[in-house]
Amino acid sequence: MIGEELAPYLRTVGFLRDGQTWNRRTEGVVQVISVQRSMNNTELNSRFTINVGVTPDTRPANTRLAEHECRSRLRIGFLRAERQDHWYRYRPRDPASVRRAVAEARADVEAYVMPYLSQKPGDFSPLLLQATSAMQTHVRAWKAFDSLCQRIVRLWPFKTTSGR
Repeated sequence: MIGEELAPYLRTVGFLRDGQTWNRRTEGVVQVISVQRSMNNTELNSRFTINVGVTPDTRPANTRLAEHECRSRLRIGFLRAERQDHWYRYRPRDPASVRRAVAEARADVEAYVMPYLSQKPGDFSPLLLQATSAMQTHVRAWKAFDSLCQRIVRLWPFKTTSGR
């Protein structure tokens, strides 16, 4: 239900959904937002957090990335004023409790995550900037090399034209 409530908003700002993870490609990077549920959730007390990731866009366009595959990663709590881990608590059998938690999470995504993701790629961590610029420089060459390798594999085994 949590993802179902966040999905319409994230779709309006350009994210594509894959389970509890959303990806958006922009300016040479992939931005990732994911919902992480606690391993200790029960029927009486549950919680979730929002993970955010950014990584250079070097994979095929239809590839979906998980947050843990990103070079720059953080949890939503570190974007909030407290700068510490933050979990949204709710009671699964209480629809009002679920709605409150999801509303708080959505408000935080709008207030903290979207401004963070609105940075230019170069404003993210220096390691991401270095990786982005280095990888983007070589992406075309690697794609051409990969295409050549695929052609070679399709032609294998080679047929000789001589009568030997």
